[in-house]
Amino acid sequence: MIDFHMLCSYSKEADRNEFFIQYFNPSALFRYDSNYFNLLYSPSKEEFQLIEDMHWFFSEDNGLGHVKFTWPINQGLLPETLEYLSEQGYGLEKLELYSIDPISFKASVADGIQVIKVSLEELDTFKSLNYIEDMKTSRYFADEKQGFYDLIFYDPLVTMWLALKEDHAVGSCLTVEQNDTIEIDDVFTLPEYRGQYVASTLQAKVMGEAVKKNKLVILAADAEDSVKDMYTKQGYTCAGFQIGALRIIEEE
Repeated sequence: MIDFHMLCSYSKEADRNEFFIQYFNPSALFRYDSNYFNLLYSPSKEEFQLIEDMHWFFSEDNGLGHVKFTWPINQGLLPETLEYLSEQGYGLEKLELYSIDPISFKASVADGIQVIKVSLEELDTFKSLNYIEDMKTSRYFADEKQGFYDLIFYDPLVTMWLALKEDHAVGSCLTVEQNDTIEIDDVFTLPEYRGQYVASTLQAKVMGEAVKKNKLVILAADAEDSVKDMYTKQGYTCAGFQIGALRIIEEE
C-alpha cells in the first residue's frame, strides 16, 4: 500500500511510540518537513495538548522555530482538536499522495530539451536555479536551502536533475530512490519556459529510470494546487490525503 511514510523527510527518527513518530534533522532546522511529529492516530484535544507540549519543549531546547504535526493518511481532525488548532493560530495544509506505474505515464515532451543528472560540475547551476523558486518562501529559507542542497547532493538515494535548452538551465527536479519507489520532488520550471513541457520532459526521464528498475513513481501535491489535475491527466492515481498543522514559535 502506498502511504505518506514512503516519502523522504530528509531526516531521521528521533522518537517512536504508540502515539507518534518524531522526525528531526539538526542540520536543517529551517525545514518544517524535516522536523515534525507524525501522529499515528487522530487525538482528542486533551491528547493533542500533551503531545504538543512534548514537541514544543523539544523545539525550544533544540533551536527549532516551529512545531508541526501530520495526521495519518485519510484521517481528519476531531472537531474539538480542529477548534483548538484554530484558537492557537495553527496553519493547516492538505497534501495528496500520487503514484504511477511509469509505463502508464502519458504526457507531451519538449523537443530540444536535454535532461541530465547533476554532477558536482552542475551543482552550482542547480542551486542558482532553485534559489529563484525558494525565494518565494523567504530569503532566509532560500539562503538556508543552498547549504541543504550541498548536503543531500552526497546522499546516494538522491539524484538532482536539470533540464537544459541550448545549454541553458530551464528546469529541475529531485528524485529519491527507495526499495520499491522513486519519489519526484521539487519540480521547477523557469517562469518564461512554463507551458513548454519542461516539467513533463523531466518526469519522462524519471519514468524511464523507473521502468528500468521496475519501480513505482510517487509524489505529493498540495490539494489546493491546480497542478494535481495535471498529474491525473498524466496517469497518476491519488492514493489518499494527509492533514498537517504548523505553528511558528514566536520569540518573546
